[in-house]
Amino acid sequence: MTAYVVDDATLATISGKYFGAQMLVGLRVDLVSSLNTPQHGNAFASGSLLVERRGGGFDVQVDARSGADAGDAPIAAGAAGASARGAESVQVRGIGQIAQIAGDGNRLGNLTSIGFVDRADAAGFNGQSHSQASAGAMSARITFLDGGARVAVDGPGASLQQRLDPGASGGIAQLGRIAGNGVDASNRMQLRIVTSAITPELSRQLGLQQALDGLRALPR
Repeated sequence: MTAYVVDDATLATISGKYFGAQMLVGLRVDLVSSLNTPQHGNAFASGSLLVERRGGGFDVQVDARSGADAGDAPIAAGAAGASARGAESVQVRGIGQIAQIAGDGNRLGNLTSIGFVDRADAAGFNGQSHSQASAGAMSARITFLDGGARVAVDGPGASLQQRLDPGASGGIAQLGRIAGNGVDASNRMQLRIVTSAITPELSRQLGLQQALDGLRALPR
């Protein structure tokens, strides 16, 4: 996981509403989970979510893709006597990354990166909020629902999950479980937070909106 360290002054400009302050105007999330077995089986799920502020609301665009190939063997055996379980039931608040590995010659990576950018676009998005694929014992699926995301990729003796839960009690979770030999798996998530300086025009617009909101609270 990587993150940028900023001082209090930088955080203050992001949350403030004065002229020149940096305001949150969008968020892009990219997720990819992939699994490869020594029998040349593979499965992947990838998706992107872009949320942009538009006037008094938000514009949401999505992209979801998946694929699976059974490889040389319809069902590949896991490592004899190997067991790894429990990660899928863990509840995460904030950011959590869990890896459980049993067997030999396995590779598993969980990576989350968070950064601030000036803009993000939805070039190449297919507009799909769900995708799934399966072949033999390999399967992959991704779903964007209720402001969150779910990714699951499974194969013989291996399982990957990524969860993005909205709200104050939500969080980001990356879970990987391998009980086999020679399995290569990874979870990757990138969050790009889009900020923009408040212009005088936007500052007046926000002030007018707050004034109207205050009038609605007056007794009638």
